[in-house]
Amino acid sequence: MAPGPSVPFDIKYANASDLSALVSIEIRSFPSSNYMRSTYQGCDPLAIHTFKTVSFLEYFAKSECHILAGVDSEAGDIVAYSRWNIPAIYEFERAVDTSLSNDAQAQMQNMWAYAPKLNKGTYTFHEEMIKRSRNIHLKETDIVLELLCVLPEYQRIGIGSAFLKWGIEKADASNARIYLEATMEGVPAYLKHGWKVVEEIQLDYTERGGEGRQKFALMIREPQETGA
Repeated sequence: MAPGPSVPFDIKYANASDLSALVSIEIRSFPSSNYMRSTYQGCDPLAIHTFKTVSFLEYFAKSECHILAGVDSEAGDIVAYSRWNIPAIYEFERAVDTSLSNDAQAQMQNMWAYAPKLNKGTYTFHEEMIKRSRNIHLKETDIVLELLCVLPEYQRIGIGSAFLKWGIEKADASNARIYLEATMEGVPAYLKHGWKVVEEIQLDYTERGGEGRQKFALMIREPQETGA
């Protein structure tokens, strides 16, 4: 297993009040993504942030969705986060209050009212890719790493590996696979931690009014022996 981060760093469960900060991290973590550029080009940055924060409520409300915040323990700032879907059969409880305010519940039910003038063609293209891929490769007992984001200035110092260790330990203890859809930039790190590529998919965003292409690797990590 990789050594720990080279900065003082803590992983905690995210609260609803953290979601806005997590969205900011996600937006900053993928500045050159063809998906982000094709979907949100020309949109007001504040509107993008609001829409993504409201859409995040859906994940926070799911009992099987574990949202982790990575905190620089010296500065006190959230600098990374990961989102895991862990089937209920493994009985991993979320160590956080998952209730939403009435206002948040109303926002979640009417998410698209907060959408900026995004390109819904490329937005749904990406969603369709995920749905298709999981229908083919995902088992009901698989843990899913849905997203891992680290601020650019905190990358390559072990923070991503710390999040992976969190999930790997739970998966191996439960004899569970971990599935994910990776950008090609992230593939080497996942290979290093035991994932294997099962399929590569390329989305041509020009088919939906966007720009360029983007390739994704569908990856699975088989459970490994935890030792005596």
